[in-house]
Amino acid sequence: MYPMVKAFWEILKGNIIYDEKAIPIVKRLKSRDKTPCITIDQASDMEVKRDYRTDSTQRIVLEQNAEIWINIWCDTEEERHTILSQIRLLFFKALGNHYSTCSHYNNGTCTFLERECEALTVLNGRSAKSQCPHPRENDYTSWFSQHHIIKNSFKISGISEMDELDVAEPVLRTLIKFDLNYILSHDLGGHVPTDLMFEDDLI
Repeated sequence: MYPMVKAFWEILKGNIIYDEKAIPIVKRLKSRDKTPCITIDQASDMEVKRDYRTDSTQRIVLEQNAEIWINIWCDTEEERHTILSQIRLLFFKALGNHYSTCSHYNNGTCTFLERECEALTVLNGRSAKSQCPHPRENDYTSWFSQHHIIKNSFKISGISEMDELDVAEPVLRTLIKFDLNYILSHDLGGHVPTDLMFEDDLI
């Protein structure tokens, strides 16, 4: 699974609900799959920039651009509208650092603190906006940080209705296109030179 397909699968899984049931995310739409459902595809992935960095070790850092397609497959306009609205809201929450999009959040608990999420119990200016009240102390890790996505590059680049009405059982399809840049890093290892050393006889 491509890194960005995995990232989208993780944020969508269990978070899109219709008729009190989580919408399944399937690899490819097959005849046995029931609608409504969602598929995720990577339409393109290309290198934007390459950099060599030296911190404690030497690394190659790649900035990649990816186009991700989320397909909503459904039977009615109500299903389409409900699912599309939830997907858009979910990514608005992620952009707003909502507590539920933190990598430590799990059904009301914080896996980092090993107790109830403080955004649900502590009152301050951040929790009033549904954000982690103490992000540094609680190691708030956004969906963008967790998957090395450059937040200000992330956007919905298009929404299209691509209904398939000519098949035996018509299927409504909505395509949501996302455009984003993300970082890949490869550690080369080795020592990082700190001072130049010269042999005496070379000076």
